[in-house]
Amino acid sequence: MKPLETGDPTSLGDGRYRLVGRLGQGGMGVVYLGRSQSGRAVAVKVVRPELSTEPGFKRRFADEVAAARRVGGFHTAPVVDADPDGDPAWLVTAFVPGPTLQAVLARVGSLPLDTLTVLAAGLAEALEAIHRAGVIHRDLKPANIIVAEDGPRVIDFGIARALDGTSLTQTGLQVGTPGFLAPEQLTGGGAVTPAVDMFALGVVLTQAAGGTPFGDGPSAARHYKVVYEEPDLTAVPGELREAIAACLSKDPAARPTPAAFLDALTVRHPDGGSWLPEAATQLLPPPEPAVRPTTPDSPSETAPDLPAPDLPVPDAAPPAVAEPRTEQSRTVTGPAARLSPTPVPAQVPQVPQSQPVSGKSRRRRAVVAALLVTSLAAGGLFVWQPWKDSARDNAKPPATTPTGSAPTPAAFPADPLLIRQDTAPGWPGTCHSVIARRDAAAEKPVQLIAGGAGACDTLPQWSPDRRSFAFTRTTSEGTAVWTANADGSNARRITSVAGGRVSWSPDGSRLAVLRNKDGVQQLFVVGVADGTTRQLTSGRGPVEDPAWSPDGKSIAVCLQTEPENWQIHVVDPADPNRAPQQVTRLPHPALDPVWSPDGTTFAYTAGTYGTGTQGDIRLVAADGSADRELVATGAHEMDPAWSADGTWVAFVRGPYEKPVIWAARADKTGERTLTTGAAAEGHPSWR
Repeated sequence: MKPLETGDPTSLGDGRYRLVGRLGQGGMGVVYLGRSQSGRAVAVKVVRPELSTEPGFKRRFADEVAAARRVGGFHTAPVVDADPDGDPAWLVTAFVPGPTLQAVLARVGSLPLDTLTVLAAGLAEALEAIHRAGVIHRDLKPANIIVAEDGPRVIDFGIARALDGTSLTQTGLQVGTPGFLAPEQLTGGGAVTPAVDMFALGVVLTQAAGGTPFGDGPSAARHYKVVYEEPDLTAVPGELREAIAACLSKDPAARPTPAAFLDALTVRHPDGGSWLPEAATQLLPPPEPAVRPTTPDSPSETAPDLPAPDLPVPDAAPPAVAEPRTEQSRTVTGPAARLSPTPVPAQVPQVPQSQPVSGKSRRRRAVVAALLVTSLAAGGLFVWQPWKDSARDNAKPPATTPTGSAPTPAAFPADPLLIRQDTAPGWPGTCHSVIARRDAAAEKPVQLIAGGAGACDTLPQWSPDRRSFAFTRTTSEGTAVWTANADGSNARRITSVAGGRVSWSPDGSRLAVLRNKDGVQQLFVVGVADGTTRQLTSGRGPVEDPAWSPDGKSIAVCLQTEPENWQIHVVDPADPNRAPQQVTRLPHPALDPVWSPDGTTFAYTAGTYGTGTQGDIRLVAADGSADRELVATGAHEMDPAWSADGTWVAFVRGPYEKPVIWAARADKTGERTLTTGAAAEGHPSWR
């Protein structure tokens, strides 16, 4: 949960609901965590002001809210209050603490049969209640399903129809999510009926079983398969395959009703009480502490923080990560717990990730020096010069070195630096990031990739020939690795990933990526041209931060050596069965390894966010010897990146919410800040 921002309301409903923080933001509006007068937690959705001017929107919204309020049942988060005529309009739903199904699948990969049957039955009961009230959800997907301790909950039902006919649906607000749309929604050749929800249910359950019913390629190819080809259900357990196949029928009339689908199920309740596997149970929030109601007469009292709630918003801008840690980034798993949450989409819960969620989302910083520069500039005492040497390196190096004197300091690299640029505040809880390029002679970065509404683009990595780059994109459909030409053109999706950083092979033909297998984040290699994948690790612990060596013979990764402690290891891609070789042996985490261009040295992040010096940049020989400090201050540093000639290292400094990019020579001289504007920047890549 994020704090309220300037301009946010503090209460609604004549004081009936006090708003205490932001849960997320999407195309429909902003979702807040609220408290009723008795102290009960609620989710409050405030509609975007511009929607109220759309012809007929308020009437449709009122009709849909009225229908949604009739929805009951055990497996929904019901609407409990609303003011469709308000300025702005708003509605309140019951708050369900727990991660989204999207986050759970990112962590565990696929669900066991017993859990699948409980999920299927719960979702069918929810759809039965929704349809009985005369509502069609039209946007059923893992991000709109909350995984609670006692079963799934469907949220955001009955709202999408209110957007029909608005001009905003032609300018980025979409009714429904690609990947979950039925054939008749894609072709426009039939009426939208409750059968579209059953089609989406079939897709959701197939994904929960670890499958992709219509492939994992570009959207256009998947849409073609939805309309013309039969689904791939090989991942679905045999006893569920027939029922799910019926949901995915091309003919809406051939799809079962929720009641008929329920009748076809044999629900298996797992032993031990919980319906979830252990890895998913770990994502559930702890019980909320008792809350003493507050009144306007006691403004100094504030409700205690809730466990980080995960209430997705349709079409919300993602996490992390998933890692989206997001290097968050990562998108969200193991290391996330150790350093920070993955950016993940607003729908993605902030769990030990990062995560993920899977992956390790962590990052970002605000730098006092940036404030000093601003103050000096305002007073006319500072003239900006792109990436000028700091006070630590205030003398321009001589053009020649006299005999017997110290060697000439390495010049600052002229190579462009790829970065993640935040176009609005909110990281890592809410992602508004694009891929940009910083040129040494320019003050402002050049935006290369902007994924559009709801897309979170992070972790760019130059290809070896620098003609293209890879990056991680998280949307409501999940997290995937994409590539684009050096100028940002020809962006294309390669394959789905768990989140986190990717790394190119030296010949540029393959990428080292992270994917979930049997509930564990593992290292895979994927072909850039054809998307073929090969699994390299199969241990019981998750893998993080792949980095391919310059000679192609090794891939560095981070593995857990004990709880909350990650160390750098080296994997042999030619011999996956060979045990990983440990490089670092620190009492605290070692993360983000990057090889020097000559392959002799790692730069890496050492430490834990919020503890001690929080995070430092260190260097270590590839054999584990000569481990030494490069940058260590009281501020948090992370995400090192070598220059192409190996003489400089870029890194990120500051809190996760306001990262700033810095650089220093590998000999510890010349430290300077590279970020020049107010926008936060992170995830530097020089080579």
